[in-house]
Amino acid sequence: MKKLSLSGRRTHTEENVDFRSDILPVTCGEMKGYLIKRKLERGGTVKFIRGEDGKWFTPREFEVAGGYENSSNWKLSVRCGGRTLKTLMEEGYLPVPPKTHNRKNEEENSYICEVCQDAGKLFCCGTCSKYFHEKCHIPPVKTESKSWSCTFCMMKKYSRSQECHRESEVLKRQMGPEEQLKCEFLLMELYRHLEGSKFKKIPHDNYIEVASQCLKELDMLANIKRKLNERSYPQVKGCVREVIQIFQSNTQSTNHNDSDQPQEKFKKNFKEIFSVQ
Repeated sequence: MKKLSLSGRRTHTEENVDFRSDILPVTCGEMKGYLIKRKLERGGTVKFIRGEDGKWFTPREFEVAGGYENSSNWKLSVRCGGRTLKTLMEEGYLPVPPKTHNRKNEEENSYICEVCQDAGKLFCCGTCSKYFHEKCHIPPVKTESKSWSCTFCMMKKYSRSQECHRESEVLKRQMGPEEQLKCEFLLMELYRHLEGSKFKKIPHDNYIEVASQCLKELDMLANIKRKLNERSYPQVKGCVREVIQIFQSNTQSTNHNDSDQPQEKFKKNFKEIFSVQ
């Protein structure tokens, strides 16, 4: 993953913008901010632009704040490095957001994903009525049936064991249906902490550096999510150790205390879910 040079914060000219970066500087009139590609992939009604004051905007809100309330196409009014977002999409630097019908926009913006806290095309759990993006849920949602239950609800079927187990014994377990579900639950909780909470609360100081690190961690977790979805882990230890290794290798300091660190939350949840002594 490439980081955006802080030297381009003021001018945002084409010469100092790496369009391949996951975070791009954007402008609209007097408004300046950062576009997060990961969020743009979820749709044009998502708040994927972070303003300089830390506030998040949909592209329409951003262009209105920039004085382009009469604009009919944010892809032309919002610019990056001297180019319109439409041009960057055509050149392959930006993902093309999924199309939405106008009559559904208001409804889609009324709910947010339980994991990433963004709007977009969501699926509703028939048990708890929480909403999820297809790919934010683990495993991916493959049905719009009202009888579908999310992983959080499925976990409630397994009562917490009163018997404690050694961590070494748990890690050696074969990845049966119960173990698979618990690992999916742990990974969803980790995504919810990283993307739904930590990422949106990154302070303005060193924003690019910290946000890039967070996006890097999310990209690395995506490989673990893929392997879980493909049921590629024969034992629990494969999944758990790969998650821990990601954060052990990323030693960047943050403004959070140790209990707020992703790896600490993951370890705590792991011990609770698997009744580790």
